[in-house]
Amino acid sequence: MKLSLIEGQAYEGHHVIELLDDPRGLMVVGDKGFDDDKLRQRLEELGCTHCLPSKSNRKQKRKLDKKLYRQPYRVENIFYRLKRWACASTRRDKLASHFLSLTLVASIIDWLRCGC
Repeated sequence: MKLSLIEGQAYEGHHVIELLDDPRGLMVVGDKGFDDDKLRQRLEELGCTHCLPSKSNRKQKRKLDKKLYRQPYRVENIFYRLKRWACASTRRDKLASHFLSLTLVASIIDWLRCGC
């Protein structure tokens, strides 16, 4: 698992590629916020397949594997559990490095509790 801390107003799609170590053969699943032709093209150039739903305002809708798209709920559940940590959900730390450290510690404790 990799984690990257970016500005709140930044588009996450620009940071997806840097989180992939060896992208060949990987399946990247995201939500409608990642529906970007440049991102799709870059993922295909790297040898990734992707499952990204089309935004509602897209003129030509892309095909979507709905069974595969239902899997990201597992990732969403991780964020749900991390929000139990008040310091992480409200971002009380002033420094990004402190916030990232707290998020990593909370993730590790969550991972140990789940027995994953």
